Amino acid sequence: MKKILIITYYWPPSSGSGVQRWLKFSKYLIDYGWKPIIVTPQNPYKALRDNGLEKNISNKIDVIKFPIWEPYRLKDNLFGKSKKFQTSGIFLNRKSLKNKLLNWVRGNLFIPDPKKYWVKPTTSNLKSIIDEQKIEYIISTGPPHSMHLIALNLKSIYKNIKWIADFRDPWSHLDILKEFKLTRSSFRKHKILENNVIKNANIVLTVSESWANDFIKLGAKNVEIIRNGFDEEDFINFKPRATKKFIIGHFGVMNHLRNPSKLWESLNELCDDNIEFAEKLEIRLSGNVEDKILDEIRSYPNLKSKLVVLGFLEHSDVIKEYSIVNLFILLLFNSKSGQGNYPGKLFEYLATKKPIISFGPESSDVKNFFSNGFGFYNSYLTDVQIIKKNILDIFTNNFEKRNFDTSIYSRKFLTQRLVKLIEKL
Repeated sequence: MKKILIITYYWPPSSGSGVQRWLKFSKYLIDYGWKPIIVTPQNPYKALRDNGLEKNISNKIDVIKFPIWEPYRLKDNLFGKSKKFQTSGIFLNRKSLKNKLLNWVRGNLFIPDPKKYWVKPTTSNLKSIIDEQKIEYIISTGPPHSMHLIALNLKSIYKNIKWIADFRDPWSHLDILKEFKLTRSSFRKHKILENNVIKNANIVLTVSESWANDFIKLGAKNVEIIRNGFDEEDFINFKPRATKKFIIGHFGVMNHLRNPSKLWESLNELCDDNIEFAEKLEIRLSGNVEDKILDEIRSYPNLKSKLVVLGFLEHSDVIKEYSIVNLFILLLFNSKSGQGNYPGKLFEYLATKKPIISFGPESSDVKNFFSNGFGFYNSYLTDVQIIKKNILDIFTNNFEKRNFDTSIYSRKFLTQRLVKLIEKL
């Protein structure tokens, strides 16, 4: 079996969207004659665990773990741990002086991210492994983009190694950087590091056309696109279940950058307009949902009693929730970088063959995708009457249902495409 080193911060039992992409690629690489060697932190700062994901890890996969020190632990000691804290994003988005300071420190002192202290020791540790196992291929996936810096260091030592830098999100073009109030000097450092990565990687891999074009404009020479997808094995026993409710569901992060305020207004008005709709409506939210959004939903008199907050669910339980949902909510960043955002949940929603209502920027790759009949797309500024019509059409089953081939979005099919890229190097 040919060996390929995969450097990733996110790996089971950590949970979240950052885990799924390379967990699933690794699972199916074996079927195509490749042996993944996963390099990941031994003690990552992780708020949530999903032990069920470990069943995807074949005993043919080697997982190598090295210790990591992260300044988040220092932050916890000084200020306490926030239940809403996300290691890939902002410390806190409430605009207190303390949080503004923490954001500034995060953005300007920890470049490209707080995992930077793992770069040097991991580079050193991997040299003997590369030598002993005669590894010729490396994949790094970010964010966090410190993973790319490890691969960049190794590429500078082993000139003949073939390297794919996978970007699940942009780097310098990610709008969330604005939250960190970067100085010109700090932003320049990000740009220099990004430039070194994209110009030295043999392939820059990303998930959407918009982001691919951004990397080309930044100087990347060989840019490829492989979208996220769904694992057919997760849906082997999936069966839609009818309930007496009309259930609208969202699964994942819902924050100030992804808040469909017009949707809540539309649902409240529909309850006034339609007694049957009001009796049947239920809103089920799973994942990290900001308190301000929950307060906003509850502020509508018709919605307060309709809201069910599920909290964190393991992935297997999320799939079970899908079975009772009548309409999925898909949210993109309400920002420029949201134009290329292809959430992994999109493809799981497609696998259920159920309707989707999406909110994002005025133009986006997902909007173009939905033009093929995959769902209803709205900008965050779409008129309430249009949103109400979309929802009512679904509620009354008065919309065109299209049959489409979901197999091209299966993780196994996408891994086959990845293998073709690797073998072209």
